Amino acid sequence: MFTALAYLGGLIDTRLGLFLATLVVECAAVVVAFAGRRRLAVGDPGRRAWTWIGVALALRLLAELRLATLYLDLVPGFILDTGLWDIYFFGLRYLYTLSDLALLPALLAIRRDLQSTGLDFHLRPRDALVLVLLPPLPVTVHLLQSALATGPVDAGIHTFRLVGATVGMVVSGVCVVLASPALQMGGGAWAWIWGAAAAAGIARGLAFAAAAVAPSLPDSLILEQALLWTFACGWLLATSLHLRLISGRR
Repeated sequence: MFTALAYLGGLIDTRLGLFLATLVVECAAVVVAFAGRRRLAVGDPGRRAWTWIGVALALRLLAELRLATLYLDLVPGFILDTGLWDIYFFGLRYLYTLSDLALLPALLAIRRDLQSTGLDFHLRPRDALVLVLLPPLPVTVHLLQSALATGPVDAGIHTFRLVGATVGMVVSGVCVVLASPALQMGGGAWAWIWGAAAAAGIARGLAFAAAAVAPSLPDSLILEQALLWTFACGWLLATSLHLRLISGRR
């Protein structure tokens, strides 16, 4: 029994450490995203797109800070003493979904800019394969959590994971579509930027699947947080490359 408790305690400590590392990376991604946005001229069509990206990453950071208060038992007292707890615990988890939705206007605007060049872009076979593999992800999350759910769970978590995986799948697909023409233009920074963003989105989708199997495989909690750390690193790489690209033009 004591061995089992020590093992579970180790899992919790490892997950918390990964979570805090993820939080640091996400803070850096927000700072770098807005730094890149500030370097764009007011009339630059990319400025609005990177404003949306900065907002999306900031919303996710807010959601992570909320989660940090839950992990570290730092929830403000006025929330616990009033009727705001349900909103704080159940409602504000959808900040993650709002973050993903905020990315869509930016990604679609950048896609329109690429199409406006008049170049004959086409979807490469390997990119098409990725797009084929993404849609089953929300279904997989639903089936896993339905089959493996044991005991009581907090209300709405299954719905949240399903919604999050669905929206995340759409965002990842758009990033893949952006990476494809960037590679056809000869690769370079743009291909790395959107390739990193696509990889980040796929990692986050897989994190939902890892969370869904947690009731049967506690180790998957570590995998889930590692995938979320990968997601954060992907966007930090994307924003850093964009800042470097913009700085080189000045």
